[in-house]
This record gives sequence, C-alpha cells and structure tokens, in this order.
Amino acid sequence: MDVAIVGYGFLGRNLVASVVEKWGTIKALDPHFRLVGVSNSSGYAYSSEGLPLQGVLSSGGLGGYPGFTLGGTSLELLDKCSPDLVVELTPTNIVDGEPGLTHIQHSLRMGSHVVTANKGPLAHAYWELNAEAQRHGVMLLYEATVAGAVPLFSLVRECLQADRIMRMLGILNGTTNYILTRMHFEEIGFEAALKEAKERGLTERDPSIDIGGHDAACKAVILANAIMGKHVKLRDVKTRGIETISADAIRLAKRSGYTIKLVATVADRVEVAPRLVPINHPLCVHGTLNSVYLESDLAGELTLVGHGAGTQTVSAIMNDIITVLKHTSV
Repeated sequence: MDVAIVGYGFLGRNLVASVVEKWGTIKALDPHFRLVGVSNSSGYAYSSEGLPLQGVLSSGGLGGYPGFTLGGTSLELLDKCSPDLVVELTPTNIVDGEPGLTHIQHSLRMGSHVVTANKGPLAHAYWELNAEAQRHGVMLLYEATVAGAVPLFSLVRECLQADRIMRMLGILNGTTNYILTRMHFEEIGFEAALKEAKERGLTERDPSIDIGGHDAACKAVILANAIMGKHVKLRDVKTRGIETISADAIRLAKRSGYTIKLVATVADRVEVAPRLVPINHPLCVHGTLNSVYLESDLAGELTLVGHGAGTQTVSAIMNDIITVLKHTSV
C-alpha cells in the first residue's frame, strides 16, 4: 500500500515515529506498505520507491529533506503519487474546514482511503464526505477527530453493533477542562487559570475557540452525525462557553458535591454548555483528560476516559491505518 501524509506537523512527525516503532506489525499486514509522500505548508517530499522513514524523521520540519519540493502543494503531491491511503493531518479550521476539506474530497475522488485527525472537514461536511467515500468504494476513518486517543468510534462500530445509542455526554476539550479543574482545586479565578493554560501551550492560537465552546461544538456535530445518524451542522449547536464562570460559582458547586464542566450533549438536542456534574459521576474527569458517557439500549451506561490531545492521539490514527490495512488485505 502506498501512503501519503498530508500535514507534517506535530502529529505527522509522531505518526512517522510510531510507524517506525510498529514496523513489524505493519509489514505483517502489508509487506508492500511504503510512505511515498509527505507534505506540509511549505512543500512536499516524494519518492515512487518509498521515502526512508528515518530520513524523513531526521529532517526535522521536512524542509531539510533532500529532494524537498519547496512551494509544492499537497494537491500536487496527491496527483503525483496517487496513494492508496491518505492520512490528512493539517490543522483544524472550524470556519470552513479548509484546506483539509479539499484534501479529503480530492483523495476520495481519486479512490484513496482516508484517515484523518482533522475535525473541521467532518464538522462541516460529514454526510457529503461519507457519500463520496461510498461512491468510490473507499474507507473514511476519523477516530482521532473526537477525544483523541479514546477509541470511541471503533467501540461503537465494532463492539456495539446491535446497540442504539440514545444519549451522549462528553467533556471534549482538554483546555477548558484544565481551566475548570484549576479553578475547582486551587480556587483561582478564570483569568489566572486561562493564563496558566496559555503558558502551558494548551490553548488554540485563538483561545476563544476553546473557551467559547466552539472546539467542543465541532466534536459534538461529528458525534451526532457519525454515531446517532443525525443531520446536524455546526450552526445547529447551541453553544455557550466558560468565560462567565466565576470562582464563586465553582466554590458554591464544590460545597454541594458538584463541579462545573463544559459538557457536550448529544440527544434530542445538540448543545455545548457549562453544567453541574456530580464529583462522583464517571463523566467527571480532571486536568486535560476527556471523557464520553454513552447510554445505549442494550449495553446501558458506558464511560470512556482518556487523553484528548497530544502524542496519545497517534494511537487512534494508527488504529485507523491498521483497520484500512486489514480491510484491504482480505
């Protein structure tokens, strides 16, 4: 299988490192697996014979790789290498999903399988992209788009096939969870906690995407469409952030055995808003952890907890890649 990675940033570099680490597992599934192209915002590297993985890793930001095509676009790379699988890892754009949306559409129309961690395209065009994948007989997998390393979509797809998911609640943004955790345990104010989150590199370049609830809303849209079969757009999600949560409100909740969390609700309605959560509820996780609480007709209540961002997200990407390899080797 010929593979191209579009978006060689933090996740892309960690993915290549993981492919090197898991090389035996991958080659056992597909002896012909090779990475033929990698692109970033500056250009791309390509080899029809397969790029040397250690060479790509040692190039740092890719620009130092011999034969790097400065100024070349990701679409040019895709047309040049016609990969069997495209891993789309460009930064999320919640406004219109670009450029990831175009990359994914182009790949599917070429007949390439797609694995992505980019929630923007899925939040804006979930059903359109799925129809494109079905039209061309390829797979579109997106485990890493919601709750990072938490195997949510895989669980529902493989282990809850007979279940009807009736309701989901999720703490889906690690930045806001960190802020609210600091306010709860250290009893500091919102601005001080936000400053800490910025200093630790936990916020988006525009922090309002996190604290305004917009990142969580994107993920709620994907959950609603992918798991519950709804036809929801981002504009349909009633969204309220945590900007107005005061230290006094946190202290009052704490005295009553609750804390305040930014919770995405996917049921009859889809919304993101601060909610009182009992301290002993399985949904109630702290720090930068994510959690998703499911109610289904057969399994009943299930809660998944894990890292919603960072290097652990590569686990979800690798799982999707292996799923494609197993599917195509049958």
